[in-house]
Amino acid sequence: MGQLINFCAGAELKILPANRVNAILFNVPDNGDRESDIRNTLKIIKAAKSNIVMLDSGGYQLLEAENLQKKITIDSSKPVIRTQSEINLAPWHVMEAAARLKPDFAVCLDFPILNIPDPIGQEFEFKRKLGFNSTLALECLGLKNQFCPEVKLLLPIQCDNIDQLSIFLHFIGGTENFEGVSMPIRGMSINKIALFFAQFYQLNIRRVHILGTSKFYVIALCAYMARHYFDWVSFDATTWSEFAKNAFYMHPCDLKSIKLGSRVIVDENIINDCICPFCRDKTFTYIKNLPHTEKGALLKGHNWWVLEKATRDLYENCGSVIELKNYLKGKSREFDKIEELCRALSIVDALKGSDIGLLQCALS
Repeated sequence: MGQLINFCAGAELKILPANRVNAILFNVPDNGDRESDIRNTLKIIKAAKSNIVMLDSGGYQLLEAENLQKKITIDSSKPVIRTQSEINLAPWHVMEAAARLKPDFAVCLDFPILNIPDPIGQEFEFKRKLGFNSTLALECLGLKNQFCPEVKLLLPIQCDNIDQLSIFLHFIGGTENFEGVSMPIRGMSINKIALFFAQFYQLNIRRVHILGTSKFYVIALCAYMARHYFDWVSFDATTWSEFAKNAFYMHPCDLKSIKLGSRVIVDENIINDCICPFCRDKTFTYIKNLPHTEKGALLKGHNWWVLEKATRDLYENCGSVIELKNYLKGKSREFDKIEELCRALSIVDALKGSDIGLLQCALS
């Protein structure tokens, strides 16, 4: 039975969602570049009383720069650069930050692939960045071994399917020198995410981190995988904060967003039965009419609290597929999604030792 960890991403010294944040995630461009960034990040870790710290490389910023058609360089002889027209980020910057911040986990620098629906386009995009991503991973590994060997290094997986995963792992010589993998899901279906988990399990990968998600059914899938297959499954998201900034309340049952903007008309017959310490005994009308700053602070605390509770509850109620299904039916009326998830988990349970091609066919 492994651990399921929800990492808090997007935290700042004045924007912590709770008095104690057990697991917290930072990224190099925002938190590990300048001396002042390092000092501020260490202050956040101390204020959050975090037991587990993860440092993401900032590869997402490279993807953003590509989408904005900025100049992109990966040059360790220059400092980190983030301007309106240019970005520079290299493995040296990532591992130097790791050596100074001393996180428990660090993620190798990668160049994320674009979210392309067309299979031919996906294949072209994967191959276009394969050389970058294999080289960046190996450079980060070498620097980590040299400067901060105590940090556990996660290998980012920038693949759209398991065939691409096989090619990528061949290029870097396997996963034996890494302590786990990190993967963005980019709108993948539950079946596809389950297939990746099954492949990781067959490859004897013991730690998996899912980047940037707070989706209820993805967390349920992670919970089941953590409890039955892996030593560690974790995920992170800035949703708790981003939703709050835009006046969205995360429903305590299934984490769906509910708009509570000042112009929203609230049905007074709808009862807020959330038991969190932030909005307990407060009506939706009361929350909606709060001043902007107070509303944002309340929603940040509420959103983080219900996300943490959902993480714990899903883990505690997934001893079997049947137990998880019954629990989910008490939380949601999206029965099609519940059936999809539980079918995928049943297939993985039944075929986990079979050829991955058979699993792929069963999950397609």
